[in-house]
Amino acid sequence: MRYLSDLESGSARQWYWLEIAQKYPTSIKSNKTKILGIALNTFGINACEAILKKHGIKGLNLYQTASQHFWALAQHKTNDALLFSGCILALLMGFNRLPASQQLAAWCLGLGGATWQLWKLSRTARQFTPPILPDPDEETTPGAESSLGLQGMLLAAGATPAVSIALVKGLAQDPAGFLAPLLVNLPSLAPDPQPTRAQQIILSASPWLAIGGLSSWLIGLFPAFWGGGVVLILMLAAGWGLHRTIKPVGLMAISWLACGLLARLTHYI
Repeated sequence: MRYLSDLESGSARQWYWLEIAQKYPTSIKSNKTKILGIALNTFGINACEAILKKHGIKGLNLYQTASQHFWALAQHKTNDALLFSGCILALLMGFNRLPASQQLAAWCLGLGGATWQLWKLSRTARQFTPPILPDPDEETTPGAESSLGLQGMLLAAGATPAVSIALVKGLAQDPAGFLAPLLVNLPSLAPDPQPTRAQQIILSASPWLAIGGLSSWLIGLFPAFWGGGVVLILMLAAGWGLHRTIKPVGLMAISWLACGLLARLTHYI
């Protein structure tokens, strides 16, 4: 938990984790904790919320909304890459293109899709540049480093001494039960629900690159005209793992089938 507080250094959430950590023994460093620390530092707390919950860490309800937004974006970007990549591969198979052509198309599509996603992100950033406004809480609420703990920040935000003491004590005993009143008295405690800029870049580009690279490798690994079919089956399995419902996976499969059949029809026109 102290590692989580270090990740949130400079915000009210740093003291949030320190207050919770006081009731737990100091964790022993192991290979598992080192790997988890690397994952947290690389992907962020919102991306690793489910893993942290499995390790029995309390207080993660604070990141529930941020985690939902993160995985919703990951699902959306991965679904787009699967759908479009499958359609292009089905078209090439319908036109009886050689595996080498399919491999080249997979690489080009992966690189082109990632570039397109990054261009869209940069364009969005240029179109919306929020003005730099002073934080309305800056004059009344001290920063995490300059305050005297979470209780001090609550007092500076306008909470009474009795309420602030009760909230801090309750947080240590029952983080989930006291989170709602804590957010009411200290709104700055809530993390930004939207993924960070770095996370948006990774989530936008990595599905295209991963699908393109793996597709090209698998097409070359299997005998001619078998590789494309194996890739489509694996992509369909990935879509099922992504959605776990029949409708979106069925629509994806129908789209691929339609593209392949349209390409085959050119032989009879």
